[in-house]
Amino acid sequence: MDNYAKAKLHSKINKLIRNKKLDGKSIIIFGASIASKEIKNCLTEYGYSPFAVVDNDPRKIGKECLGLTIQEPEKLLLPFNDDYVILMCSAGFYREMFFQLSEMGYRKNKQVFSLNFNIDDSLKIFCYYTLRKIKAMYYHWRFTKKNCVMFVAPYTGIGDIYLAGLFFKEYLKRNNINEYVFVVVNGACKKVAEMFGIKNIIVTSFKAAEDLTQLNKSLRVQEKIITLNDGWASDPIQWIRGYKGLDFAKMFRYFVFDFDDNVQYELPPRKNWQSQIDELFKKHNLLKGKTIILSPYSNTLFELPTDFWESIVEHCKQRGYTICTNCAAKGEKPIKGTEAVFFPLGMAIDFVEAAGSFIGIRSGLCDVISSAKAKKIILYEKDGFFYKSSPYEYFSLKKMGLCDDAVELEYNFNEREKVMEKILLVY
Repeated sequence: MDNYAKAKLHSKINKLIRNKKLDGKSIIIFGASIASKEIKNCLTEYGYSPFAVVDNDPRKIGKECLGLTIQEPEKLLLPFNDDYVILMCSAGFYREMFFQLSEMGYRKNKQVFSLNFNIDDSLKIFCYYTLRKIKAMYYHWRFTKKNCVMFVAPYTGIGDIYLAGLFFKEYLKRNNINEYVFVVVNGACKKVAEMFGIKNIIVTSFKAAEDLTQLNKSLRVQEKIITLNDGWASDPIQWIRGYKGLDFAKMFRYFVFDFDDNVQYELPPRKNWQSQIDELFKKHNLLKGKTIILSPYSNTLFELPTDFWESIVEHCKQRGYTICTNCAAKGEKPIKGTEAVFFPLGMAIDFVEAAGSFIGIRSGLCDVISSAKAKKIILYEKDGFFYKSSPYEYFSLKKMGLCDDAVELEYNFNEREKVMEKILLVY
């Protein structure tokens, strides 16, 4: 969802709350989609939480979304229950969804509320996007000069930047690009780009990067603006993610850079971080070669319960390991019994190698440390979904060819003990 769509969604939910439409109700989200997360985030801001998620896609039934098991609409919603409030945000199927719910007795604007754009938003939307196109043209003029190519990485994920970095120098070489600017949306993305020796990096807002991406498509300036993402909002390419083995790396290889399978990755050059690593290990009383780095945070829908991590800590401490938690963002707290450690992204590979072990849920950091010679355990959401595949099928480090020594495990609540057993066998 772009910023305007998110703002409208928040405005509609805020109106429902002000009119007390959600008070005392069990909130159900109709549709396990990208919009579902934004709906949940907005509800959480106001102290509400979804009771259930329903979807008509049989492939999603029984899987997890937002920490809830996806259910069939008829099985949950029948018989009619006036205590239910159903929220939906679907541009393509909302009429069919309204009809389906009306057949079960649920009425529009009484128990069922659409968070889509209204028809009377049309002029506002036109003015909004026209203004954004003008702003994007200004950004392009401001950031570049004649014969200069603009690369735009519009997503906050550092894994995307790492994938782009693996192919970037070869792309410049093959396309005879000598002058370029590299636009990213935060400092972490800049740090990853710098690992590959990428120059002329500009950090701008997510909104500005999004505007430049849309300008690329609408004004046919592909030769001047290149979007570095495996699929962008409103781009049809995003919907083939995971189709017939099109994983994260292949989407970059084929659709971003137009490379075949013969083009090899070019790993970032290594620097000497020895003194800084020694200082961190001394500061946090960590043992080289006998330390486990926990990475329990990511920007995905997937989170593991705190007591799962605490069980790992208790077991490994008994075996003489020192343990730290990677706490990079504001609000990230160390797992009980561990040290909170922050290390620069450029140091990540060397720090993991010095520690000896890494256990984390799949995130962009896993891409960055994939080449580290250490024990690596990566956890994926087993019941999750990512377009045409599971998170493991799309983001597996092994399938992507980034490493062959990681232990990659799929997790769900019902198999918690089995997953824990596999982890503890490593230690």
